[in-house]
Amino acid sequence: MKKQIIRTDRAPLPAGSYSQAVKLGPTVYVAGTCPFELGSKKVLHPGDTAAQTKLVLEYISAILEEAGTSIDRVLKVTAFLDDLDEFAEYDREYAKFFPADPPARSTVEIGKFPPGMKVEIECTAYIPD
Repeated sequence: MKKQIIRTDRAPLPAGSYSQAVKLGPTVYVAGTCPFELGSKKVLHPGDTAAQTKLVLEYISAILEEAGTSIDRVLKVTAFLDDLDEFAEYDREYAKFFPADPPARSTVEIGKFPPGMKVEIECTAYIPD
């Protein structure tokens, strides 16, 4: 098997030396995705956990589509929140993207994000036969 780098202009480009996603066989690994304005590192919806969650999951959907799959095929999510006291706002928006049979998930509080940033999400998905 050979790995394939996934890249789309419908999600923020990497802020460092990594890819938006990597596909290996039927598995897609999506890097931590942030609520940045396309083409810049400006944080959109500063301080709004729900709006940032929605935006990030829309970006992840675009990355997964570029890889040949979709958000309903996500197996595992790791979410990083600025403040776990805002988990309910995050979870309400998250549940709209995974209304049935949600993936496994871990949620971690991060001590230092760029100013105004509340959410970063990464995931692993599969591509059906």
